[in-house]
Amino acid sequence: MRTTQLEYFAAVARHSSFSRASEECHVAQPAISQQVRALEKELGFPLFNRTTHGVTLTQAGRSFYRETAGILDALDRSTRKARAISQGSVGSLSIGVTNSGQTGILGIVRRFSDEFPEVDITLRRSHTLHQGEQLLAGVFDVTMTAALCVASRPEIAVAGCAESPLCIVASRTHPLAMRKGISIDELCEYAHIVADHENDDLLYATYPYLRERVGVRVIRVEDQGIGLANMLLGFGIEAMPHEVAPAIDEGYAVCDVPDYRATLETGWAYVAANKNPALAKFLEFVAAGE
Repeated sequence: MRTTQLEYFAAVARHSSFSRASEECHVAQPAISQQVRALEKELGFPLFNRTTHGVTLTQAGRSFYRETAGILDALDRSTRKARAISQGSVGSLSIGVTNSGQTGILGIVRRFSDEFPEVDITLRRSHTLHQGEQLLAGVFDVTMTAALCVASRPEIAVAGCAESPLCIVASRTHPLAMRKGISIDELCEYAHIVADHENDDLLYATYPYLRERVGVRVIRVEDQGIGLANMLLGFGIEAMPHEVAPAIDEGYAVCDVPDYRATLETGWAYVAANKNPALAKFLEFVAAGE
């Protein structure tokens, strides 16, 4: 018993006509008749009453048609779902997030979810120091990060790269919070918070002036979420992208530092060999600038 036989039988049953079934299926009528007879022979009972006025379902044929229609519908749904999964519009996607302030950046995730609601999205903690290992271990499919944090790993690619200007922020209770025209030397009197990294590339990209200043205290934290907590508690100052700052707790202030100039290239990091169709669909969405 083949699927085509069931499809031909169902078409004849719907139209009570071999000729109209032939038109619907775009198959010659003799081929339709041959396949239906082969199906009847395999089943061991007739499906149709054949007369000069046309065909009608036998009692057994009516029962078989009801069951067959359900099978064909289920097969069609399964095919459409499998095709959608292969195209990435259905499935699951795990995204690494380094801190709650990234909700400002992750608006694209919400828009992606709105367009592809059948993709199940999971957010997982991404640790700046271990993002590369987490990606390679499959903890998540993709994460927003500074490109230099994964630059040493050839297996990892970064999509949707953009330069993010940084600003210096401090707790509202910090001595610098309400000052105007703060100098770099004044910044260096306080601890600088930075997410830990395997070398100092991230530190110097975030605070370029520290290359020339020795003895400034640096607080290295496991991830940006902990860094944010340290800053809000007044333990030091922190640099973050301008677009992230508005999304964090209200207990902070952007410091006025005219001579501070720094940017980070950020993007969506993922393992190039990851074949998750939902990831491919997300990267396509990112590339389209949705």
